[in-house]
Amino acid sequence: MPYEYDNPEPTVYIFVSEGKKRIDKVVEFVPMEAPNVMNLGFGDLLLDGSIDYMAISNNGDIVKVLKTVVEILKHFLAQHPKVTVYFTGSTLERTKLYSRILKTYYSLFSEGFLIYGILQKGNDWHRMVFDPAANSNYSAFLIKRIN
Repeated sequence: MPYEYDNPEPTVYIFVSEGKKRIDKVVEFVPMEAPNVMNLGFGDLLLDGSIDYMAISNNGDIVKVLKTVVEILKHFLAQHPKVTVYFTGSTLERTKLYSRILKTYYSLFSEGFLIYGILQKGNDWHRMVFDPAANSNYSAFLIKRIN
């Protein structure tokens, strides 16, 4: 079961991680240069209102936090069906974690979403349909709602 979240602005979602301590989390969708592509940013909300995208909370509730982010992604794409969401980890380890999550829950995600992996080959970037069976080192991901 995910955490409850607030949606104070069309592209901002806030929820509280309640593990070892209470941590305010933010999911923010930011327009990219490509039309109808939004970057998903995720991190800890700091007291000054900024977001720490590099925070390592180790709050003991990662599964619930990730379920909440997935629910937020679903909600956002339901509100903006023409948008494609781009995301990558703030570190290589986080990108690998996101890849493992997509592989593990691919059957659930693929019911409502088209998922692409971005691979870097030299100086070139290639978008390909995400293959949960492949041993690919994706650099980023794109998710689009199936309309």
